[in-house]
Amino acid sequence: MAVVEAQETRVVVPVQQERALPVMRWVEASWFPWVWMGVWAVVHATDALVSWHYVVTGAALLRSQGHLSGLHLYATHPELQMGPLTFVVASPLSGAPEWASGLLAAVTIAAAGPLLLQLVTRLPQVTVTARQRGLAAAVLMPVWAELAVHYTHLDDALALALLIAALHAVSRGRAATAALLLAASADAKPWALAFVPLLLALPRERWQRAAWSWIAGIALAWLPFVIADPATLHVGHFSIPNVASSSLRPFGVTSPETPVWDRPAQVLLGISLGLVAVLRRRWVVVPALALAVRMILDPGTYPYYTSGLVLATVIVDLLWRRTRWPWLSIVVVAGLYVPRHLGPLTPTDAGLGVLRAVTLLVVIAVMLGPDWRVPARRMTSWVGQAVGS
Repeated sequence: MAVVEAQETRVVVPVQQERALPVMRWVEASWFPWVWMGVWAVVHATDALVSWHYVVTGAALLRSQGHLSGLHLYATHPELQMGPLTFVVASPLSGAPEWASGLLAAVTIAAAGPLLLQLVTRLPQVTVTARQRGLAAAVLMPVWAELAVHYTHLDDALALALLIAALHAVSRGRAATAALLLAASADAKPWALAFVPLLLALPRERWQRAAWSWIAGIALAWLPFVIADPATLHVGHFSIPNVASSSLRPFGVTSPETPVWDRPAQVLLGISLGLVAVLRRRWVVVPALALAVRMILDPGTYPYYTSGLVLATVIVDLLWRRTRWPWLSIVVVAGLYVPRHLGPLTPTDAGLGVLRAVTLLVVIAVMLGPDWRVPARRMTSWVGQAVGS
């Protein structure tokens, strides 16, 4: 499938110029994503860096020598569910106090939110209006602040940043670059393995080069750990509690911890649905499918999970659905994030689990279901012909 074919189906039609309300003029301003990100960063500043100690610990262990550290890192510390690239990137910060390195990481990840959105709008042959960009920022930045400031999950941020870079490489037909970027994304966070169907959006004659480059990128990061300690292969069996509000429970999975089959199923189902999307010439929805599958099958419900999915649905809203408002992203935030912050109106855990499952199923259905734009275009054409005659 040639890239140009995929590009022809995702050009965003600029919205018509109209008189804007004052608030809309703010939203359309180039500074809005940055200021809005800053506002939400301040909101989370009093309860920040919740997970940063995992990164600090992993980076220190990777640099250490011994039978419990170095290349034995994952065999002896399976709770560190982050890829080696994350710890390599964090290593230069290890000399600073934890609070200082965490502050620098939080500020950097927070700044990455508006920057990644800007990079999405600059994908080749894509036109996004200032209003579309601003509305996407209005939805994305509050949940991105969870990732950047509250939790400071460098691994997720790296995986998502490398994903956006890979989208640029795929859209330009750069097979080796795209493959290595996607491999690096998985080297930062293993669930990013499910992004690999994106390589099939490249021209067919470049598939082999892309496949070997991706395999090499994965092997370069992970094989040294496996060779040094084969127990590294069991890192995926690490379990977390299956919380009462998880989307697994509405499907009858009531085990107290992560089922053995769960992690492989997340990756395999994400890849499978991604392949379906590529076959339907919807390759830009692959990241959102992978992340939606990961979340619907995950026993945890950490709010920062939502940030990656919202970034992916923003890509879908701007590049594939081409709507004036980022409706799919709004649905994700309304179904997954807002209900947990309603105070006395917050649903029960069981209700949150059902809402989570329904929201994620809707996202998957929209991306794999009928393309509503086709009948809309036909109706518009029919009306135009009728009026013209």
